[in-house]
Amino acid sequence: MTKTSKAVAILGGAFDPVHLGHLSLAEDTFRDLSLDEVWFVPTAQSPLKENTAGLSKEGRLELLEAALEGYPQFSVNRFEIDRGGVSYTIDSVEHFKSERPDVSFYWIIGGDQVAQLHKWKNIEALCELMTFVIVSRPGYVIDTAQIPAIPKLRFLEVESRLLDIASSEIRERIAAGKGVKHLLPKAVGDLIVQKQFYRG
Repeated sequence: MTKTSKAVAILGGAFDPVHLGHLSLAEDTFRDLSLDEVWFVPTAQSPLKENTAGLSKEGRLELLEAALEGYPQFSVNRFEIDRGGVSYTIDSVEHFKSERPDVSFYWIIGGDQVAQLHKWKNIEALCELMTFVIVSRPGYVIDTAQIPAIPKLRFLEVESRLLDIASSEIRERIAAGKGVKHLLPKAVGDLIVQKQFYRG
């Protein structure tokens, strides 16, 4: 990737809770694309998912801040959480571009999200503002036939090591009293125990 300005990738999600899969996505994308920063943008509510958050926004933010300690290149951006309501990527990127016109933005998505891109709000306008980073598992080839024909769609591909961790599984395991240390950053696991998060 040829850098002509500051390069920032955005990883959006509920982060309910943030887990090692999220950090792997960020680390691998940061390294492979020689980025300057990665922003974690927690959603208030996803437009393509039911609002099934297990924690309050304050709880999710607290876990996210704990997870990113020790990662100076990673930071939490509170724009969607503070704005509230349904979080549309186009609104967020327009806001980020207005504040930081010097930045080239990249939006990280999993390979399983590619086929849904045509459903994203104002997707053509969004494609003019940033580049998608499509993340796949090592050894898995993204089926380009599944990528919708969207004008000005630009994307890069990155392989990441840990993509099979789901926040919903972690919440279920905690509620059932099962171990989750192997799925979470230590600081996040410790905070969940300390504050009895996800215990019902």
